[in-house]
Amino acid sequence: MNIDYNLVNELKETILRSYNEALKLDKNIRNKELNDIVTDVDIYMETKIIEKIKELFPEHAIYSEERGEISGNSEYVWFIDPIDGTINFAAGIPLFSTSVALKQNDETIFGLVIDYNQDDIYYAFKGQGAYCNNEKLNVSNNDTLNNSILSFCLTSHYNNEHINDVLEVERKLASKVRGLRLVVSGAIELCWCASGKIDGVINVKPSIGLSSAAGKLFVEESGGKITNLKGEKREKIDTLLVTNGKIHNELVEILERK
Repeated sequence: MNIDYNLVNELKETILRSYNEALKLDKNIRNKELNDIVTDVDIYMETKIIEKIKELFPEHAIYSEERGEISGNSEYVWFIDPIDGTINFAAGIPLFSTSVALKQNDETIFGLVIDYNQDDIYYAFKGQGAYCNNEKLNVSNNDTLNNSILSFCLTSHYNNEHINDVLEVERKLASKVRGLRLVVSGAIELCWCASGKIDGVINVKPSIGLSSAAGKLFVEESGGKITNLKGEKREKIDTLLVTNGKIHNELVEILERK
């Protein structure tokens, strides 16, 4: 299997089929880290996606939300989040997605996100632009922070330090931007940034970026900018600041103020 547009269709069909099959299951909601949850839908879909990837690329390694790392014998690693926004999904809130990304030597070269409730299929290949339902994406042209809408994360598995960091972000930005939004489906938020619906995304908790790997590629391919909260190149595990590029420096400056 080549890493080309046919891959989009192969994975899309597998994901949509497994999602429709999984909806027939009892959700069987149970706790993970702190108050975070997992459902049988997550597990079922993850299993089916992994099976498909192993069928197409048996040598590739995989890193997935529920099963963790599955070693491989190549320079390629897949990042899979079967349901990004599980708490939203379990509650019937229509803000969740499936995110799949492929990295080659730590560089994301392919991404696919499915937003079920909007019937949107996002995908990108490194250096070839990002698309939603075959329409090319572009970040917003907004260049002033006071006209900007930003999303930022606050999830049930944040510890007290991360919660305080989120509250500090809210304190610094609430009076300086048009709107702050809590969505808690990182993949969808990054898709929105890549498509110009919002102007930036902030995540205060350092992470490997399992659910954001595809979305970050979309933003890059749509003309946006990605750093950590200090405005520096992200480490493998780091905070995340994603914008349309035009408000990035001003945002970093405000976030850095004491």
